[in-house]
Amino acid sequence: MAYLTEFPDFDPATMPAIPAGWTDTSWHNDACPAFNTGKGMVVFIDFADPALKEFEDTKRFTIHTDPEVTDSNDVLFETDDWNECLAFVAKEG
Repeated sequence: MAYLTEFPDFDPATMPAIPAGWTDTSWHNDACPAFNTGKGMVVFIDFADPALKEFEDTKRFTIHTDPEVTDSNDVLFETDDWNECLAFVAKEG
């Protein structure tokens, strides 16, 4: 679990169940842990506690295009609901 190394303050009890096939690509220079879906998308999972977020008003789950696939890092979807996040990845991937 690279996210625990890169983000030691992230409470693993608040990490949702990561689907099989997703790769932990977390890097400490990012705002929060990140997972590559293998479908041209990267899901950033922010801290559950808004006080720990870099920007308190952001959604907890943000899906970006994978810059290694698309040469961009566009935001595709944002939500506070993990099931909505999973549904978006399933639909768009």
